[in-house]
Amino acid sequence: MNPFVLPLSCTLFVFLRFLFHHDLVINLWILVWAIDAVIIGLGLISVIQLIVIIRKKHNRFAAILLSALLAIGGISYGTDLVKDLGLRLRFHRLKPAYSEIVEKISSGKMTGKGTHLGIRYESETDPVTRVSFSWGGMIDNWYGIIYDPSGKIMRINESDPRFPDQNPDTTNEDKELWKIRMIFGGVLYKAERLSDHWYLCWFT
Repeated sequence: MNPFVLPLSCTLFVFLRFLFHHDLVINLWILVWAIDAVIIGLGLISVIQLIVIIRKKHNRFAAILLSALLAIGGISYGTDLVKDLGLRLRFHRLKPAYSEIVEKISSGKMTGKGTHLGIRYESETDPVTRVSFSWGGMIDNWYGIIYDPSGKIMRINESDPRFPDQNPDTTNEDKELWKIRMIFGGVLYKAERLSDHWYLCWFT
């Protein structure tokens, strides 16, 4: 058996595990710890195997592969870089369908809530037409894409997400910000601009 098969496979598994992190958590959440345990175990075996090859044969490819495995493992488990890349790739893959839904809602060809092209959507029109596409969650704890032509949804990042006050009469913030926080039946606490009028948002 080729001694580089396991290290190469492990490097690929680590990258894919974090590239599709959110889909994994949503669909196979009960197996996440087991998957991580397997990957880490295989990673340790791969590292030891590569070190032995380097010490015995001074193999340059083994050294490169070891560096790549450690780098990808460190970046994936130590930062959100690969996770964020996965989210952006998912958005750009679905953007054409999302754009079609928004266009049909805006032109009155579709209802404000439903399923189109296998994608569930929901819209609100007060004060502007916003459309949401959930990427998963439980009850009012969810995250997903929101189309907001006004761009005002980014104002949510001005407030403290840890202690949202749901009563506009007892807070010093203006009512516009409060209304933005309460869109789509949850408490919006974070928004990240992905492209034009498209935002990745988190609710609690």
